[in-house]
Amino acid sequence: MVAPDSLSATRIRARRLSRAAIIVVAITMLATCSPGRESSVAPLPAGSSAAPAIASRTAPTGATAPIDPASWALADRLTSSTFTPDTTAALIAGLASSGIATFSDPASSIPEQPLGTAASPFEMLDFQAHALAVGAWAGSTWSGGELDAVLPLPTGLTDAAPASVLLASYVAAVDSPGAALSRALMAGQDLAQPSTLRFPGVVLVLFVSDLATNGGHVAAPGTGAGPARSHETGESAQLAMAGGHSRAAEPMPAIELVSICSATTNWLQGMINRVFNALKLATPSNVFGAIFATVWNYAVDRLQSLVQGVITTVTDAVLGSIRSVAAAIAAAAEQVASILPYAVRVVATGGTAGSAFVLDSDRHQGVFAASVTAGDLPAWPAVLQDCANVAGVALPDFTSRNVPLTWGATQAPGDPLISPLDSATANGVTDGAGQATWGFLTSVDPGSPTGQKVTQVDGKPVEIYRPELDRLQDKLTAALLGPIPAILRPFLAGLIAPAFDGLQGRLNTLLDARGMGAVALIYHDQASPKPSAVPPAPSGACGPTVAAGTYGGTTSGDFNETINVGDPGSGIVSTGKGSGKVTMVVATDGTVSGTWDLTWTQTFDEQITVGGISSKKDHRVATYQDSDGALTGDVCSLGLTSGSFTTLSCVDSLKGDCSSEPAPPSQNVPNLGRPTSVVGDTVTWTSVFAEDGSNAHSTFTLTVSRQ
Repeated sequence: MVAPDSLSATRIRARRLSRAAIIVVAITMLATCSPGRESSVAPLPAGSSAAPAIASRTAPTGATAPIDPASWALADRLTSSTFTPDTTAALIAGLASSGIATFSDPASSIPEQPLGTAASPFEMLDFQAHALAVGAWAGSTWSGGELDAVLPLPTGLTDAAPASVLLASYVAAVDSPGAALSRALMAGQDLAQPSTLRFPGVVLVLFVSDLATNGGHVAAPGTGAGPARSHETGESAQLAMAGGHSRAAEPMPAIELVSICSATTNWLQGMINRVFNALKLATPSNVFGAIFATVWNYAVDRLQSLVQGVITTVTDAVLGSIRSVAAAIAAAAEQVASILPYAVRVVATGGTAGSAFVLDSDRHQGVFAASVTAGDLPAWPAVLQDCANVAGVALPDFTSRNVPLTWGATQAPGDPLISPLDSATANGVTDGAGQATWGFLTSVDPGSPTGQKVTQVDGKPVEIYRPELDRLQDKLTAALLGPIPAILRPFLAGLIAPAFDGLQGRLNTLLDARGMGAVALIYHDQASPKPSAVPPAPSGACGPTVAAGTYGGTTSGDFNETINVGDPGSGIVSTGKGSGKVTMVVATDGTVSGTWDLTWTQTFDEQITVGGISSKKDHRVATYQDSDGALTGDVCSLGLTSGSFTTLSCVDSLKGDCSSEPAPPSQNVPNLGRPTSVVGDTVTWTSVFAEDGSNAHSTFTLTVSRQ
């Protein structure tokens, strides 16, 4: 393990970047604006990486459809701090609101949660819903680029859009319960960048289901109160509509009842066929929110550079291409839900706010920690264990301990700003607590202290490699789901079937357990012009005459700074306000002497989400006092020297009472310059500072009247 830098020291360096040089309160307050952290690696957060953006209700950028309170509430439950039975229950409730029934086993006749809309042909078994819940909770996602690589468009196909564009358009524009939940789970992401979006597995399921049922408005063929649905074995069942949706038990041939795997296989393959048949028949209609048209129109309007042969109407060719990609997405979603009961989580710690590091003249230590989790699942699901027996392969140890993994090369938009600490800190096997770590050092600040503050996100990928899974995936997939391309081919009817040759091999890549950690590195860019300064003037000759004598008055100041870090809705916000007293003596030559003080209350909030990785939210309110400060210079170049600095009170949402933490060292303040106002015997100095290119602003006012 790596012991990260003291957080309090890092905070001091971070706040000096603002250079709010005109007021002592800005400097001293910022030096203590955050809590200290023990020099140890923090426990791996259990909640989903999207939790802060969800908690702050930050809708994805580019979304045109709303997110209702019920969808936000479901997303909250799915990203709670710990995985509980309610996490799975929330996933099942989210599916049910979109018409997707979840059954405890293939013989069940009543779904675990009543449906809230027209019944979908896409149905789930309990072990699949649990797997999707684990993925959503742990932040396990697939990028749009990864999905496009698995489901590529055929060469020469026109009027088509890649999977990432269709999914992004669905999340952005479709007004349905499933799309609203998808928007909530993808909170804070930018939908204008489909290839870099991170899609939870459940979003793939909701997308296909909404296409098949027009967003839950129309029951798909084979569902509903009347039409029967047929399994490949020839059995059929009646489905009741939403709320009272039920499914008559569908008996399997006696030979199949001896195996959980064979019963589940028949159930799943029958369900997949019904999904594909529903996609064949689904078409835009006058029903509100026609999904095909909504998805395509958004793709054309907002993402047209990513669509081949853009046209503005939904033709048969467009319908065919969307259906074909949706069918492949359905196959991918079914395998992810069926074969991948665990997820990988990678989190960076040790920075100013966990995964955020403020760079300065020193290099700082941090650590990536990866863990494998299956939520509250104690062992491989019985179905997968039985299918492994049928396939004649052994399932690997289900625990997350002693699991080998590979840390990938650091990913950065430019030159990486982190480097390995040393070989001893790169752990390639999870330990007894189920974690593996990779220690790193940040670079020093590559810019100038007067440059604009910028943020770079460096990512660290990790892959869980278990050799036994190489042998397991093909056989287990074949035993449980059968050859997916064979199921796809009749549906595609030769339109683009050649493009799906080898689809199963590509789908297998989605079943590798992978994670991505990220750090936000805040540093200065090249030098920017310094704020203009008032030129010096001879003592007493800088404006209206300030008469010699004794003066008394007040000091006051305010400060606010926002550091945007990573995803929308996250960052560091620091505000403060203070007041105090001053006594001044002005000599006949204009020189000044005297004392001043200031009592300052500062509020600090931090909530960091970078690349889908989050740290804890923190709120702190502290009151400080700067006393026995001295006045220096003359009336045309007034300076303040800080005296003693003490903490009067401090309350932190994470640590409680923090008043015992050491006060920061005092800092001198550059000259305030000449008076801004002289009215009779009342003199005022006011300084305003706004750092070039940043969101830092501060003011300080000193007003005295002759006694």
